[in-house]
Amino acid sequence: MVKENAVVAVVLNYLPTAVNYVLAVAYIIVLTRYIPLTQYGYYNALFAIINSIGALIPIPGVTNAIAREGAIEYARGGDAKPYFAAMVFMSLVMAVIYGLIIALATPIYLSNGIPGWLLGTVYIYIGAVFAQSVAGALGLYLWLLGRVASQGMGSTLNMLVMRVFQVLLIVVMRNVYALALSVLLGSLAQLLYYLGIVRGFADPRAGIDVVRGRARYLLEFGFQSWILGYMGTLSFNLLTYLVYIYLGPGYTGIYGLATAIASAVTALGPAVSTVMNSRISQGLGSGIDVGRTFRDYAIPSFIAAALLAQLIVLALPTLPIIGIINGEYVGVIPYASVLLGYTPLAVIVSIYTSYYWVIGRGWHALIANIAGLGLGVLAYMIFHQLGIYMAITSNYLIYAFALLIYWLNERWSVRSMNVLAIGLSLALTIISSCAQPIQDPPITWPLTQLITITALLIILYVIKPLPKSLVNQVPGFTKRLIAPFTRVDG
Repeated sequence: MVKENAVVAVVLNYLPTAVNYVLAVAYIIVLTRYIPLTQYGYYNALFAIINSIGALIPIPGVTNAIAREGAIEYARGGDAKPYFAAMVFMSLVMAVIYGLIIALATPIYLSNGIPGWLLGTVYIYIGAVFAQSVAGALGLYLWLLGRVASQGMGSTLNMLVMRVFQVLLIVVMRNVYALALSVLLGSLAQLLYYLGIVRGFADPRAGIDVVRGRARYLLEFGFQSWILGYMGTLSFNLLTYLVYIYLGPGYTGIYGLATAIASAVTALGPAVSTVMNSRISQGLGSGIDVGRTFRDYAIPSFIAAALLAQLIVLALPTLPIIGIINGEYVGVIPYASVLLGYTPLAVIVSIYTSYYWVIGRGWHALIANIAGLGLGVLAYMIFHQLGIYMAITSNYLIYAFALLIYWLNERWSVRSMNVLAIGLSLALTIISSCAQPIQDPPITWPLTQLITITALLIILYVIKPLPKSLVNQVPGFTKRLIAPFTRVDG
């Protein structure tokens, strides 16, 4: 059985986000200089509709269920190839369905005021859907083998190619078609990389027996994964669409860029979940303590999210000064700052949701996520007169309510040191993000942010919430950095 270092795997699965934001400096500069805010707003609204429609197509749901079953079988010494073929078969079927629905939904786009000249981006995206679907099946095959670091490298290549071509094409084309074309090129690069790593392609017909023989099981777990996997995407798309309806394309562009900045942190959740789920799936086959495995991933991830969010808030006001954000887009700074406060909640809810699914408690996770999403969207619809800050508040409500339900399911003790570390980390992150002033000049920045970061480090030093197992998986120079925050008892 192939084993790749867990921390390296998490890093490589988060690396696409890191690459994204390193290259996003150049991307945001050219975006804010060459593409009008209103045009960018229409583009965000269009793809909010498309992605909401995509939530009805269970492409990743069924393939994730097949991968979970394959990982358990592989851990027991079985053959993973039939599951690979089954994933390819289902990905192709679902991609065809999704592509047709996207094309046929043109009247919906036009009826929502999307300009007709933007519809070409839809057809470019259909090509990306096919490439992403097949690449997804190949990546999940690596996942079930435990090769999550290799899987992460494919995602990194996708992001690298996409961002480089975004910058180049924006300068040349100066419209949002550059964004659509770069998504297609990134997806093709990832597909070619996985084909080279896997060194072969499964015959889709060889997977039909797996799908037919486990249809009931795959539909149950696939349905759970499908819905759960789209909760975060669906909440973003629904709120983006509502901002477009209530506030227009200008604010939609601002909200889209603010959420793009916040996703530098929220992407940590899926990166960790990808690695954690591979370990837990194989652990279900080999009999390890999956609850402890979950805690060893979840607690450090939440703390890392809190620190990362505060560092980004600290940096935000410098972006217009050094010319990274320009023109009308400068108005995004205060909104992005406040939005970053919810990101640790999104990370831990994402990890908890993945954990519940993989251990067979997906219906509990589904209830928590649907309840949170319903509360947040309903609150914005009722109080949308409060403006874009209400849309941001809805993000807090969505994930705080979902986490509350997990809290009740797990019966956490408020006296637990881990709960204390999580609670204080969240409180300091919210203080840091909401203290960012809306008016000029910045009165509280950067003093408040420096105080909260320092306070968080002191709290982590006293509580020491990091598991000893983490120290054993990081490079030597990093061990000295995290050792003061690590439990001696493991």
